[in-house]
Amino acid sequence: MENIGVWTEHKAPDDRIYYYNTATKKSQWKKPDELKTRAELLMDSCPWKEHAADNGKTYYHNMVTKESTWTIPKELEEIKAMLAGDEGLKAQTKAQASGLETGENTVPTQNQNLSSTVGQMTEVTEKIQYSNKDEAKQAFIGLLKEKQIPSYYTWDAVMKVIVSDPRYAALPKMNERKLAFNEYKTKKSKEEKEEQRVKVRLARERLTNAMFNHPKMGSYVRWRQVCELFEKEQYWQDIPERDKRDIYDDIIIQLSKKEKKEEEEKRDKDRNKILALLRTISEITYSTTWGKAQEILDNDNTFNNDCKDIDKLDTLFAFQDHIRELEKQEEENRLAERNNRKRQERKNRESFLNLLDELHTNGNLDANSAWKLLFLVIRTDSRFTVMLGQRGSSPLDLFKFYVDDLKNRYHDEKKIIKEILKDKFEVETTTKLEEFFEIITCDPRSQTLDKGNATTAYYSLLEKAEARERDRLKAEEKKMRRLEGAFKAMLKSHTPPILLNAKWEEYREIFINNPAFEAVTIEAERIRLFEEFINELDGGKGDQSVKPSHHKSKKSKKHRNKRSRSRSISYSDDEESSKRSRRKSKKHKRSISRSRSRSPASDSDHDSRRRKHKKKSKKRRRRSHSSDSSRSAESRRNPKSPSRSPRISKGSIEDTGHSTSESELETRRRELLKKLEETN
Repeated sequence: MENIGVWTEHKAPDDRIYYYNTATKKSQWKKPDELKTRAELLMDSCPWKEHAADNGKTYYHNMVTKESTWTIPKELEEIKAMLAGDEGLKAQTKAQASGLETGENTVPTQNQNLSSTVGQMTEVTEKIQYSNKDEAKQAFIGLLKEKQIPSYYTWDAVMKVIVSDPRYAALPKMNERKLAFNEYKTKKSKEEKEEQRVKVRLARERLTNAMFNHPKMGSYVRWRQVCELFEKEQYWQDIPERDKRDIYDDIIIQLSKKEKKEEEEKRDKDRNKILALLRTISEITYSTTWGKAQEILDNDNTFNNDCKDIDKLDTLFAFQDHIRELEKQEEENRLAERNNRKRQERKNRESFLNLLDELHTNGNLDANSAWKLLFLVIRTDSRFTVMLGQRGSSPLDLFKFYVDDLKNRYHDEKKIIKEILKDKFEVETTTKLEEFFEIITCDPRSQTLDKGNATTAYYSLLEKAEARERDRLKAEEKKMRRLEGAFKAMLKSHTPPILLNAKWEEYREIFINNPAFEAVTIEAERIRLFEEFINELDGGKGDQSVKPSHHKSKKSKKHRNKRSRSRSISYSDDEESSKRSRRKSKKHKRSISRSRSRSPASDSDHDSRRRKHKKKSKKRRRRSHSSDSSRSAESRRNPKSPSRSPRISKGSIEDTGHSTSESELETRRRELLKKLEETN
């Protein structure tokens, strides 16, 4: 224990040195400045610190600038040289002291050394001559190498060793000798460091191998035990204390990994052994439990003889791995079975589709075919029966898909049909389906056509032909009405006006050159139009002549109809109509009250109903108009056929049956008109 001032040096149980302050009662690992030597203080003052890399190579780190370098900095090199010189002087002093004690004057005084040195130099310079300066320098450096001058020697110590040699005077000037010595010193220092580094590296390798391969070494060994094992070895002494501890820490980590790996290998070996045994036992399946497996293994001789010492936990892990293998194998078998089933079902569907293709080729299946009729054809076919009860698409689904595909081809096939019929044939209203197919089948492009689509195309073209015919009839009817109007206008515009009792033969020669007369080519039509004109005159206000009028308003017609109805309606009909009007007014009031009490949603519903009612009424009007036009066209074609009686509204004579008919009233009016003519 070293005691300097208040600091005392002590050694820990692990041989580490620590320092205790008796004044502050505190301990620390770092050496205090009071206990440091001059060399240690100089090293602490230098910012450059020396460190060893993982590969054993020395590098230098600046604690201030955070720089690192592989070459020794100049500041640190100077400090080390200074310390080495101090150590040389100390050694020389000790040698002188030992010489004085023995009585031998081995070291001469400074004056004697200098005088002898000067004398020898003069002698040498006279005896040895060098050709050039480099040769002299190499001779001086060779002297230093021969004397094995270390790098830590100072110039004074070196000069005392080499001054007696004739090569000392190879360089005549003192500054040249010092420069050569400094060059040698720098080179020697590098060589010594490299030798020391190699020595430490080899020692580290030997210590590492010795620790790792020593039979007593393990991850549980303490540092103190390691020191006891290797302290007598030379490589142990060549390694610094800090490097030894680092090597120990690394070896402990490697040994722990090695032991763990060996343990895992042993456990894997035991598990593989158990796993191989389990594979030979057929009683264990993927659904076997651990309890059942234990009973089976306890009764197995191989397990009792070879695997009884294996840890039970390893046996359990091996059993779990075996069960996973069996489950995986079972899942693969199920998957293979499912894939085979799907493959077979796919083949069945393909064979059924081939059956549908055959039926389509033979003409038994088209886009308009029905399943209930096709079922009677295919119910005994094996390609249909194997599909029954199969997962996925049923035969009915495949039939629907097939028919939908045929229907989707309709527009393309219709274009082909139109191209076939182009410039050859046009479908008319009288064209038969058989005739249509005969024309189409003559073209080779019809081989890919579907029969159902061809039939649909035929009916589509037939509808277009009927529509063209209807348009033609309408145009003819329109033209006829225009000609009839012109003919009647010709009759009305005749002066003097035509009388009621006039005959067609009387006026025929008058209108024969008129364009309206020539436009109506059929004589019967001319007579019919003339008679209608006379009837219109007869149904007028009673005038003998009719004034030409080109436009009649709907309002005047309504008034005329009302007047004609009023003449033919009896008193009882008036009463009934009044009762009905009163009922309607009451219903109207109720509907108004209901509409006021309705919610906005009901109002919207009521409006939608009204719109629907309006649409329906428009459709009815169109139908009635088309029916009236068709009737008028038929009446024009067949003038001899009796015309239908005009519509009679509610309260008319036909509805009530109490008063005379309108025809009787017309006859009475004619009689009255004749009497008036006779009186005139």
